Amino acid sequence: MVAIGSTGARAQEHPAALNRAETRALITAAARLYDLDPALLGAIATVESGGNPKAVSPKGAQGLMQLMPATAERFDVDNPFDPIDNVLGAVRLIDFLKRWQAERPDLQGNLADLLAAYNAGEKAVEKYHGVPPYPETQAYVRRVMLAYLLGGDLPHGRPSAHRKRAGAHANPPARAGRSTALARRPGPDPLDQLTAIRDRRAAEMKRMAAQGWVESNEGQ
Repeated sequence: MVAIGSTGARAQEHPAALNRAETRALITAAARLYDLDPALLGAIATVESGGNPKAVSPKGAQGLMQLMPATAERFDVDNPFDPIDNVLGAVRLIDFLKRWQAERPDLQGNLADLLAAYNAGEKAVEKYHGVPPYPETQAYVRRVMLAYLLGGDLPHGRPSAHRKRAGAHANPPARAGRSTALARRPGPDPLDQLTAIRDRRAAEMKRMAAQGWVESNEGQ
């Protein structure tokens, strides 16, 4: 990682890996900090690294959420191999991409475009007015969507062989203050939100089927 100041040595440390339950709890807490669906964040982690916080791609993406060094620096990640630091950087990136989409009516609310921007950068999505015609990015979007529809679970086993592109590289927005703890945001109990989450996922599945990303199960 191209670290800031004296953090270079820390960036090379590999903290102890979390177990599956701890990783799921981390992803759930981080998602709530930015009003994201934990299942979507879990699906991204599954495809990116298979839940391995020590993963390094052939192109240099690092950690659980496979952040490129420039993206990690942009979103205030000191140690990409620290699962907490890495996941918080990823949710900052996704939050930025959601706000970026909101400013682009042609992209607003399109999960495929958001995932493509996470993988290839928002400039590539802007250039092609949607998912760019990169085979790697097209396959990535499809895999994350399928993992999301299946619940975004974190499997045991080897990390994904997915080779991440150079992430978002536009001029960064002003950095928000770093969260030092993953305290639950005030609000309804997670169980009370389950129906709404399932409804949103079902609606997204219909949208993805309409766009041709997945096959529709209607009538089966």
